[in-house]
Amino acid sequence: MRGAGLFISSLTLCCSACAVPPPVPAVASPAPAAVPAPPPPRPSESEPVASVPPAFRPGVVPTVAELPPKRDPTFEDVLRLQKELADRRPGSDEEKLRLALLQAAAGNLEESERLVSSVRSRANRMLPYLELYLRRELGDHEEAGKLLARLDGEARAVAGFGIERAELVRRVRRYRDYVPAETNRVVPGGEVHLYVEPRNFAAEPAGDRQTFHLRYEWKLIDERSAELPVPAWDEAPADAREDKVSSNGPVAEFYQSFRLPLPVNLAAGRYRVRVTVTDVVAGKSARRDVPVEIVPVERTK
Repeated sequence: MRGAGLFISSLTLCCSACAVPPPVPAVASPAPAAVPAPPPPRPSESEPVASVPPAFRPGVVPTVAELPPKRDPTFEDVLRLQKELADRRPGSDEEKLRLALLQAAAGNLEESERLVSSVRSRANRMLPYLELYLRRELGDHEEAGKLLARLDGEARAVAGFGIERAELVRRVRRYRDYVPAETNRVVPGGEVHLYVEPRNFAAEPAGDRQTFHLRYEWKLIDERSAELPVPAWDEAPADAREDKVSSNGPVAEFYQSFRLPLPVNLAAGRYRVRVTVTDVVAGKSARRDVPVEIVPVERTK
């Protein structure tokens, strides 16, 4: 019986052990919630703010282009640039002439003259004018006078013979010193005072003197372009119809004025006084028309 009792006791112990509930598993405590970091303190106005460079991709290097301050070019800059161009092209007459002009403008007359003397080609039309200026400024007046006479002759030959001015006047004092007429209205039997200025007339040399010879002719033209006879004009004496002037040197400025009487039987209307000037030495002629209006005479009652 003792053995049975022990068996029961062991079985009872086993059952008791089976009846004990299993241990409860430990529950993990939850992770603490993330607390946002407080914003950085705002810098005060007295504290400098450090600039933070932006993030760039690998291989990209940021650069900052700083433009130089704007500066207007000066005359010295232009002169220096032209010196460099002339040095790079020592055989260029154009670069030398440009540099000579700039040197003359800067007052460096001797250097400008040296550059002009090194120019090989004389085809540039600016060259003689620069030479004339340098000769005059450097005191070589005789050579300057020769250059001026040559340039004046060339200019006159290009322009050719002609009539520079032809107009009605009230009074003439001397060359280009006159009082223009207030109106071109004239009564029949009145007169027109005509100022005529020829240009670029030729002269014939004779020893140390030169002579020019000009001849004049006048015609009255009506509105239908028909010539009207004016006996007083056609029968004018030879000394009123031409000029033959001798001088010690060339003459470039000359004028003549005429008082031309009109016929008494002219009808009212518009007319033209056609003056023709002939350069006898050169064998050339030029003409100009000057408008005239004939108005009837007002009769008093």
